[in-house]
Amino acid sequence: MAMQRIEPGELPTRAEVLAKLFSKWSAPVRTERVRTEDALYRILAADVFSLCDKPVFRGSRMDGVAVDSERFKDGVPDASEWKLGTDYVRADTGDDFDDAFDAVIAVEDLEFLPNGGLKFNDDLEPVTEGAEIANRGDSIARDMLLCEKGTRLLAVDLAAIAMGAVSEIEVYKKPIAAFIPTGSELIPLGQLPKRGETVCSNSILAKCMLEEMGAVGLTFDPVADNPKELSATLDKALSDADIVILSAGTSKGSEDYCHTLLAERGELIFHGVASAPGRPMAGAIVDGKPVINVAGPPTACFNGLEWCVKAVVSKFCEQNPLKRHTVLATLSGDIHSGGVGFESFVRLKLEKTDSGYVAHPMPHRATRTPDSIRAEGLYITKLEPEAQSKGDVIEVELLR
Repeated sequence: MAMQRIEPGELPTRAEVLAKLFSKWSAPVRTERVRTEDALYRILAADVFSLCDKPVFRGSRMDGVAVDSERFKDGVPDASEWKLGTDYVRADTGDDFDDAFDAVIAVEDLEFLPNGGLKFNDDLEPVTEGAEIANRGDSIARDMLLCEKGTRLLAVDLAAIAMGAVSEIEVYKKPIAAFIPTGSELIPLGQLPKRGETVCSNSILAKCMLEEMGAVGLTFDPVADNPKELSATLDKALSDADIVILSAGTSKGSEDYCHTLLAERGELIFHGVASAPGRPMAGAIVDGKPVINVAGPPTACFNGLEWCVKAVVSKFCEQNPLKRHTVLATLSGDIHSGGVGFESFVRLKLEKTDSGYVAHPMPHRATRTPDSIRAEGLYITKLEPEAQSKGDVIEVELLR
């Protein structure tokens, strides 16, 4: 039987799909406390304030010696017979020192003599009380805001938090996302495919992308195109995870059971989206949890994970999806619009030249799959048709 043609205008846009999904479902917000040093790339769930002052009392601003400024009131004294510990002490950057001394002189402005005395440079600036000394709280004040709620924590953020003596912080708990690859032709990695078989590569793609998004990726073994087996696996995934992703079985093939299963088991939110590759993907709410059915081809799977699943994962941390960096690039060939109300995800090979980036379109059906999935750049055509021709400059999302 011929597949009925669906015109682009009959399908919801990505924005409409997400708006409808989030009107039907709200992510449960859960937090946990973790050690500061274990929180790299986590999302901060509460503001963090310093528990201490820095310096705690005072500290030297530079490497040098601490002296009594009173001995400099009439000019630079003869310090050739001075004794370490009596007339001065070493005070390197950040060091506190004895209260008998109230100023610091940089090591570059003096010479240490063999007998322990000092010789100051002739052009030494006047030495006054408090010179080159950081007072209590000059660097960090107790109760100072160190990092704001919602921050995706990088190494520099964790270092700033540690400076305030904060050893534990509250972060959003990572959602668990279960990925179920479907298809009787699929075999696990580690086997060589025979005729009619295909290695399940989407599981690796999904697990790694989910971890990049901030979720815990839970991958299931490939499931055959069998409604009962699919339903049982879905039950298991729903009991173990916060989000479930089904791969393949969402189009109109004779063994495409996944979208039908979603309609039977829950509330089908959408089936089909005005975006390709990946147009036939679907989504539903089953047992109060979002179940996203992405298309099976690798680039289509990537697209569904990228725009839909990433948005769902972000909701668990009260975040907007993290945007990719972009560059401007000159097209080496034409990009054709998907039509009114339809978007095309165009993968690009990027070439860096002396005059900037050149973007080489990689036609979906004319590019080998490994080359396509490993593309450096991505351009999404507009819902309102807009010709992008050879020589035009476009904004490209960086995939690598």
